[in-house]
Amino acid sequence: MASSRNLKPQVLQMRHEGLSYREIERRLNCSRGSINYICKKHEMVDIGKKLYPLSIELKSQIFEFCKDHSISEAVKHFNVSLSSIKKYKKAPKKIQE
Repeated sequence: MASSRNLKPQVLQMRHEGLSYREIERRLNCSRGSINYICKKHEMVDIGKKLYPLSIELKSQIFEFCKDHSISEAVKHFNVSLSSIKKYKKAPKKIQE
């Protein structure tokens, strides 16, 4: 059981090395929730690489589309996650990130 192991030192070390939550999960055979809990407690955000990063052009299209359409319509239209739509529908400054 992952909760009985002391994952904190390993998780923190791997995050400092730049590994994503997904890679740490695979290497330590633990849940992403556990990794997220440890990282949040130590004020480390998920800086891992996305499997399918969105282009700047697509982020701009999401921003423009959401001016006249609902979030659910945008999810269906662009076939991306709800969290991605919410992230890029409001803030043009996030588009460059």
